[in-house]
Amino acid sequence: MSDWLDDALRLLGRLVLMALFTVIAFMVAGIALKPAFPMGLPGGPDGVLVMGFIGVFALLVAHLAVVLIFERGDWGTTGLGPRSWRPIPLGVALASGLLVILVPAGVLLVTGHASFEQMPAGAWGPAALNTLLWLAAPALFEELMARGYAFGAIQRLWGAAAAIALTSVLFGVLHIWNPGATVWSVGAVTIAGVFLGVVRFTTGSLAAAWIAHLGVNWAQGAVLHAPISGLSFLPTPGYRFVPSGPEWITGGAWGLEAGGAAVLTLLVVTFLLLYARRAEQSRPASRLG
Repeated sequence: MSDWLDDALRLLGRLVLMALFTVIAFMVAGIALKPAFPMGLPGGPDGVLVMGFIGVFALLVAHLAVVLIFERGDWGTTGLGPRSWRPIPLGVALASGLLVILVPAGVLLVTGHASFEQMPAGAWGPAALNTLLWLAAPALFEELMARGYAFGAIQRLWGAAAAIALTSVLFGVLHIWNPGATVWSVGAVTIAGVFLGVVRFTTGSLAAAWIAHLGVNWAQGAVLHAPISGLSFLPTPGYRFVPSGPEWITGGAWGLEAGGAAVLTLLVVTFLLLYARRAEQSRPASRLG
């Protein structure tokens, strides 16, 4: 019990120090950007984009600080080491993120629980690219918060299950203040956090978790033109995805990720990722000779 308490206090101290570094870096960035935004940050998507970049900068500075102070320059615990950028795991993560949204969306469309509504015409490509730019920084900010150093440190102390569980709860809490949040939607986001935590665990890569997260959001915002976690400020050229079935199935105004169809798909894909990892570990090493 004493060892467990010592570990917990040591981890808490590191996370508090990391939070302090984050706040300081955020304040410094705000002061540096003051001349560019004398009236404060703009509203709408532009403000979200700027805030996302400031948040990412602050968290990266904090990660750099804890890596230098506590990890002797080793980025492995953060999930941002050299092995975190391997193309195959990143590709699997992207495909997983897209599938957990597009598969349930297709099921809802086929079964009549959703449809596409015509919107004013526009160029899909530029809108999709702009959506990607708007979503990239906020997704990375949330991943650094939930599945960066904190995830790696918890996994090292108490195992992957504890890291996935604790950071998924944090991920759900981060979305409590989104417009229209309910117990159901926050629970669904927590399950999405489990999926992203499993991506982080099975690949050892925060970059992969970020790519999967970005795939989930981009599929909703750019491909379906649907709300994302209660937010619907993104452009919808030509059409938009409109749910018509029960909210517990479709996600309603919150977005497809809060619907039962997407939650079920998340659970299936999460299981497949864990199964694939177990199968890979149990495969005998090949021998040459």
